[in-house]
Amino acid sequence: MKHPVKIVVPLYTEHLSRVEDETLAHNMKVLQGHPVCFLCPEGLDMTAHTARYPFAEVMRVSDEWLGRKRGIQGYNEMMMSAAFYDRFADCEYILICHTDAWIFRDEVLAWTEKGYDQVAAPWPMRPRYTRFPLSLYVKMERRFAIGGGKINRFVLYGKVGNGGLCLRRVSAFRRACGQYRDAICDYISKGHNEDVFWALVPQDFRNPTMEEAMAFAYDVKPRLCHCLNGGRLPMGCHGFAHKSRLGFWSEYILCIGK
Repeated sequence: MKHPVKIVVPLYTEHLSRVEDETLAHNMKVLQGHPVCFLCPEGLDMTAHTARYPFAEVMRVSDEWLGRKRGIQGYNEMMMSAAFYDRFADCEYILICHTDAWIFRDEVLAWTEKGYDQVAAPWPMRPRYTRFPLSLYVKMERRFAIGGGKINRFVLYGKVGNGGLCLRRVSAFRRACGQYRDAICDYISKGHNEDVFWALVPQDFRNPTMEEAMAFAYDVKPRLCHCLNGGRLPMGCHGFAHKSRLGFWSEYILCIGK
């Protein structure tokens, strides 16, 4: 029998920062009703982590994929590899939850029941960009970027897919890794991030709208997201400790204000 969802926490180091440590402890408490997998590179000493969270499965992957050896490039390749998703064939979904993501409420199963292929924080677009003449400017910027093979903020406006806190249907991602193999190689060669690929390329993915995704998570522009979301906090957020977002999140996440 498949797990409806498994929480996947990438860990790169034996010792977390104070904020990361408190964040992980908080998230493990909120998400305690789900199976948890600590994803770590081969050779990493996990003694401290497993002692504190004995219920968590430890899954080791090559340090070519995860860790300091190749950094973000290795991580991008991992997250666009069918071999990675094959490891979770016993799950309908995985919730990827980095140590800079904060969970406010456990609504994970409710999101899996919506049947989307991926759910993540959106790249929000300010309402003024939907109105003329700025709407025409956005269209032109998108056309020039796509025509030149580039990715800019205008291409991402309104898209859903930030990877730091995201829900992914395993079967859909396994299939897409083969279906879009050539495009994946092109993205990797150009150094684009994996979550940008999953937000822009698969045309057959079933995704929530930008407005619905804001109830799942915020990443960039949390003040704008909070306004567009009617002043209600999402299930979680990613990148809350970024200097441009501290002012907003310090009201809701007390560990960053210490």
